[in-house]
Amino acid sequence: MTADDLLLLEIDSSREDVVIVRLKGEIDISSAHLLTSQFSTMAADGHPSVVLDATEVTFMDSTGLHALVEGKRALHDNGTRIFLVPSRQVRRVLELVFPDPLFAFRLDSVDEAMRALDEDTAEST
Repeated sequence: MTADDLLLLEIDSSREDVVIVRLKGEIDISSAHLLTSQFSTMAADGHPSVVLDATEVTFMDSTGLHALVEGKRALHDNGTRIFLVPSRQVRRVLELVFPDPLFAFRLDSVDEAMRALDEDTAEST
């Protein structure tokens, strides 16, 4: 098992208007580059919306936090809406560092994120 195996990324682009990125494992100094690379690819591809499913992230250090913040910035600057569905561990780190929500990270499931995305889309039309 390599360090890169500690974080698994699965991309679901079955809907035309949203990409779901499912993360499993640890986002730390040895694996954050995988997430950073994926964010760069998505920003370059110009996806309208991204749901980041981090419900199976078991650990995140400051490098992982930095990857999330920079990824959010890159996507947002490109006009992409990003919804984060965190695990308990990710939620705790975000709430400690960012008392005001940086992400819509009070979402509890991907289904809830998809409903919020659909509602947001309906309101903006």
